[in-house]
Amino acid sequence: MLKKLLLAFLLIILSLAGIVLFNTFRFSPAEDKIDVLPAPELSSEALQHFQQAITFKTISYGDSTLFDSAQFIGFRKFLENTYPKTHQVLSREIVKGYSLLYKWEGKNPELKPVVLMAHQDVVPIEEATRTMWTVDPFGGVVKDNFIWGRGTTDDKVNLIAIMEAVEKLVAENYQPDRTVYLAFGHDEEIGGKGAVAIARLLKERNIAADFVLDEGGQITESKIPGLDRPVALLGTAEKGYISLKLSVSVPGGHSSMPEKETAIDILVAALNRLRSRPFEAGLTEPMKGFMESTGPYMPFVQRMAFANPWLFKKLILAEYAKTNTGDAMIRTTMVPTIIESGIKDNVVPTVATAVVNFRLLPGHSSLLVMEEVRKKINDDRVSVAPLNKNISEPSPVSPVNGFGYRKIASTIRKSYPRVITSPFLVIGATDSRHFKDVSSNIIKFSPVIDPIGFHGIDERISLQSYRTALWFYEQLLRDLE
Repeated sequence: MLKKLLLAFLLIILSLAGIVLFNTFRFSPAEDKIDVLPAPELSSEALQHFQQAITFKTISYGDSTLFDSAQFIGFRKFLENTYPKTHQVLSREIVKGYSLLYKWEGKNPELKPVVLMAHQDVVPIEEATRTMWTVDPFGGVVKDNFIWGRGTTDDKVNLIAIMEAVEKLVAENYQPDRTVYLAFGHDEEIGGKGAVAIARLLKERNIAADFVLDEGGQITESKIPGLDRPVALLGTAEKGYISLKLSVSVPGGHSSMPEKETAIDILVAALNRLRSRPFEAGLTEPMKGFMESTGPYMPFVQRMAFANPWLFKKLILAEYAKTNTGDAMIRTTMVPTIIESGIKDNVVPTVATAVVNFRLLPGHSSLLVMEEVRKKINDDRVSVAPLNKNISEPSPVSPVNGFGYRKIASTIRKSYPRVITSPFLVIGATDSRHFKDVSSNIIKFSPVIDPIGFHGIDERISLQSYRTALWFYEQLLRDLE
């Protein structure tokens, strides 16, 4: 009997190994027959335009009283003066005071339109860090083969590259087959009311776009372990967003006679319980697509794991959980961002509050998150409520077999040598999340290479990235049959 059991066990192991190896060896790269068209040299004129765009302090502040309308109006006039042919041929509407919607009429009204997006606004510079910048953050300085300044990566590179491409094509008397809309919001960094208004306008006009392209993933040359080829990460979905306010109110008093547990103690304990009980990790559809697209190019062990996620799922998740970026790809994240309590050093406060920010994995909802947070805290003395109305559910997942994904992926491969294209989950928030009623094919991708300094010190983008972006948008617009 024991021999039969051992033999059966051995047969199971051999069968399992055979299945794993079969899946691994058939998990091979697909032949790409697209010919790469080398990008032309970057012109001094196109570079100067980008540099000038950075000098406009189109800043979105959390405090609306700091909004400088003159900067946005100045930037709008800059676009008018810099791209005169575009403004002669395309119609333009000003939405919500400062957002811009352009329409480039196509030759074939039977074809659905497309929407290219970017946003005008940038985040502020922290005054305490201003002296830490290598260059003037609004100088548009070119140094060490990079263009430096706030907004270079997020998101004026896309806006200017789109306008440069359109201006060039209009000057050639080119007209796309399908209508193209350009949607440039003015307040993406603080919720995107401009984009909401544009999306509502298009919906009211019964505009159903074949695809929407906005910022999101990028081309990375070295940030994916195991790959020696560049990867273009096309966001097919983005995580949701909600901030919750945790509040505790218990009697305070004189610090010389403290209670055994104060409002601060209760709040800190609640935060510790939350942080020690993360949301469960999982593989979303974009992550599965990423594994299917990049796995065939990986070394053997990684290729084997990606080819057999049914067997190696726990190992894959454990590996991704080792880094903060990887962990954000596989779970709903939570992090305290604001804690407030107390007014004087010898007064025990009555109230303590904290704000915790959550980025929701597809499949999770804001209501589910609030319910889970209450369960994890398990303390009725801690009130849990949304901080404000800035709540965004996870976006729907755009299909990789749709026209938008296929067209954008082929244009990337045509514009950049040896690049692998892959689905990707965007962990930040974009204006395109408001366009789900305009198109079911929303792709989040910036045609730039490993940008540096998102929202941080010394934000910059390489000259090669800008050159690639210009070429990508030109090729995409030429090829919208």
